[in-house]
Amino acid sequence: MANRELAPTKIVHVSSVHPWTDNRIHYRECVSLSKMGYRVFLVAVASDVEGQSTDVSVIQLPRLSRLRRVTIGSVRAIRTALKTRATIFHLHDPELVWAIPLLRLMGKRVIYDAHEDLPVQILNKPYVRASARPIMRCVAQLVISLARLSTHVVSATETIAARFPSERVSVVHNYPPLRDAEAAAVSVLDRGNSLVYIGGIAELRGAVQMVDALGKEEFPDGWALDLAGTMPESLQTRLKASEGWGRVRFHGQLPPDRARDLLLAARVGLVVLQDTEAYRESLPTKMFEYFAAGVPVIASDFPLWNTLIEEFDCGVTVDQTSPSAIASAVARYANDPELLQRHSTNARRVAVEMLNWASEEPTLQAVYRRVSSR
Repeated sequence: MANRELAPTKIVHVSSVHPWTDNRIHYRECVSLSKMGYRVFLVAVASDVEGQSTDVSVIQLPRLSRLRRVTIGSVRAIRTALKTRATIFHLHDPELVWAIPLLRLMGKRVIYDAHEDLPVQILNKPYVRASARPIMRCVAQLVISLARLSTHVVSATETIAARFPSERVSVVHNYPPLRDAEAAAVSVLDRGNSLVYIGGIAELRGAVQMVDALGKEEFPDGWALDLAGTMPESLQTRLKASEGWGRVRFHGQLPPDRARDLLLAARVGLVVLQDTEAYRESLPTKMFEYFAAGVPVIASDFPLWNTLIEEFDCGVTVDQTSPSAIASAVARYANDPELLQRHSTNARRVAVEMLNWASEEPTLQAVYRRVSSR
């Protein structure tokens, strides 16, 4: 009898929260697994922006309100994923953990992807009232308990990984892939006098401090801020009342590649997240995207970030609550081109040598080989 070629193992990544254009889920993890020869499906939410096509089979879910998403949306996402007949399910949201015991009983292998430190992160959500926090703490602990029932856990940081059994958790940092456009980028000194911020725009992410800094006396003449991301209308109204808004170029939400292209025209990147327990131990992707583009950072004065930035000499840290401190840091770069060039060179070097997706991809691939062999 002639040998038949075995069909590739089917895997499905599932999210009822993230858009199908999500960088970590689609363009890093799914694409890496597709390159390994898996048949990869992605069940995720419809996106506001245009995404790049890949070999991943995308099934889009409708966007829903938060309450409907947690209830109807999570059930719909799992039901849709089951239709792919995948053998490995990779779940990306806390609201999907209820399905882990069910999927295991059905003989599926399940990977849970812990993007955030949920027990800490959930308490910083603006919609969680103080009176509800004790209940939400219990809910977060229940989510962690259910996630521990998965075949394996992938976490974005070491802090998150510490919540799971060491023998069944792997850290896959959310570092960006390097792009040819970044290798060919012009020197930071040949770019315009532009600051940049990409990502979600919110008060806890330092939106008010960033814009107010542009109106301070210390802020250098001729500089402006390119701001790209989603922003609530109420916050936009508030920011437009700031004296600094006249120096803002607001781009709205951009597709992932266009957002990273914006970095190639910038001299300095801002990442002045405010001091919450969740942010203090985080490793924000935007910081590493800045590094890849040769863009040094002005960052919050968190111990973890201080250590990283001082070790690689690729930015400065400031009091993230102080617009004047942010403005003074920009002026320091404006007045010292040698410092700007050194920090830019070091940022690009550490991105190429260490802090990029190629350094994380082997860990993810090893997880899948281990899970597939069970």
